[in-house]
Amino acid sequence: MKHIMNPWENGVILRPWDEEDGPDMAALHRRAILATSDEFYTQAQRESWAHGLTGDGYAKSAADGEVFIIAVDEDDKPLAFCGYKGNEICGLYVDPDHQGRNIGKRLFFRACMNMFQSQPDKIIVDSSAPAVKFYEDFGYKVIREVTHDTRGGVKLHAFDMQSDLIEYSDTIGPHENRELSLMLDGKKRLAWFGDLDPVDAFAPHVEEGTICRFEWHDYTRNFYEQFKDSIREGAVIDVAAIYYLPGEEARVEEFMQAIADKHSSPGHHWERKIGELLDYPTHAIDAFIEQLQTRSAKGEVTILDN
Repeated sequence: MKHIMNPWENGVILRPWDEEDGPDMAALHRRAILATSDEFYTQAQRESWAHGLTGDGYAKSAADGEVFIIAVDEDDKPLAFCGYKGNEICGLYVDPDHQGRNIGKRLFFRACMNMFQSQPDKIIVDSSAPAVKFYEDFGYKVIREVTHDTRGGVKLHAFDMQSDLIEYSDTIGPHENRELSLMLDGKKRLAWFGDLDPVDAFAPHVEEGTICRFEWHDYTRNFYEQFKDSIREGAVIDVAAIYYLPGEEARVEEFMQAIADKHSSPGHHWERKIGELLDYPTHAIDAFIEQLQTRSAKGEVTILDN
C-alpha cells in the first residue's frame, strides 16, 4: 500500500493498527528496546525485556482492550507505535532509525486525544527509565518507582507517572475534549479536529453508523491543503477531520465553505459563523473571539476548532 504524503506530515502517517502489522511491530519494538542506553539498563536487562516478542502478542493485548496506533511511512512500513488502555499509556516505541522526528510526540498526543473523549480524571503512564524525561516535558510526574518481571525473567525498574487532574468545560465550546459524548447525546451535530484526529475513539460509532466521518475527496483537497498551510505555529499535525451526525451533510458543506471564505477574506464574522455551525453557544463564541483579538494584538494566529 502506497500513501500519498502531504508536506506537513513529514513522511509519516498515523493510522489504527492491523493484525498484519504485528511482525513489523515486534521487530521495531525489539530494536527500540535493544537500543536503550547502558545508562538506564544493562544488556542482560534489555535482552530479557525484548525476549519473546511476537507479532500475535499485540492481537492478544488488543483483545484485552488495548488500542494501538501505528506510525508508517509512505510505503506503509511501521516506524513507531503507541498502545493505550482506558486512561493508561501502556507503551510507546519508536524505531531507533526514526527517532528525533517528533513521531513519538504525535503518537502520544493522538492517544491522549482519544482518551480525553472518555473524560478521565487523569492520564497515567507506565514509563521505562529512558522515557521519564519525555513524559516530564509534558507535565507528567513520577508517582513511584516499580519493578517489573520481564519476559526473559530479569527484573527491571520502571516508573508510574501521571498527569495533573484534567478539567473539562461544563459548556459546549472550543477544545472541550468531549466531542464524542456530546455528539452521542445529540447536543453537537458537527465536530472539527484541526490538529489531531481521535479516530480510534470515534471508529466504533462510525462503523455502526451513529456518527459519520467526512472523507477527503479529490475535489476537497484544495480546502484541506489551504487549511494546513495556515495551521498555527507549533501545532502537532496529524490529519484534519470532520465528524457529523447522519443527515447533517449540508452543515458539513456550509462549514467547509465558511472556513474557505475565512482564509480568502479574514474576519471575526467567519469565526462566529464557524462557531454556530459547531453548535457553540453565543457566549462561548464571544469569549473565543475576544481571545483571538488579544492574540492578534500580540501577533499570534489561531483557528476555531473542535
